[in-house]
Amino acid sequence: MGALTNLATVGLNFALAQQAARQESGDINSERDRQIREIQARTEEERRRQQEALRRRLAAQRARAGAAGVGGGGSAQAVLRGLTEEAAAAQEASDEAAARSIADLRRRASSARERNLLELAGGATRSTLGLLGGGSSRRSLLDF
Repeated sequence: MGALTNLATVGLNFALAQQAARQESGDINSERDRQIREIQARTEEERRRQQEALRRRLAAQRARAGAAGVGGGGSAQAVLRGLTEEAAAAQEASDEAAARSIADLRRRASSARERNLLELAGGATRSTLGLLGGGSSRRSLLDF
């Protein structure tokens, strides 16, 4: 009868450990999602600032070109195009950095969830071995 009590205890402990692992996994996911939203908000704000700065730079460049009398010339257009391409390259680099950060967050969250599952499985294995006498004697649950 003692073996059944021990088995019930192991089962209860395992169920509680599963519940704790699910809660921790949910916490990990929530934190990951919060950090991703934060990165996305920062990236969007940076994009907005860069677009505004580009508009100001383009307006200033057009004004200079107009004041010099070359407002519609090819060289003025080339300068404007260069400014636009520079801004696009900076935005692309920023987007790539944000994507790498998000991928890293997802990878770390996945690793943490996997570690939790391994710890859960390891705890269940240790509990079962303890029930069987520490694993030193190879007995079956049917031996009790």
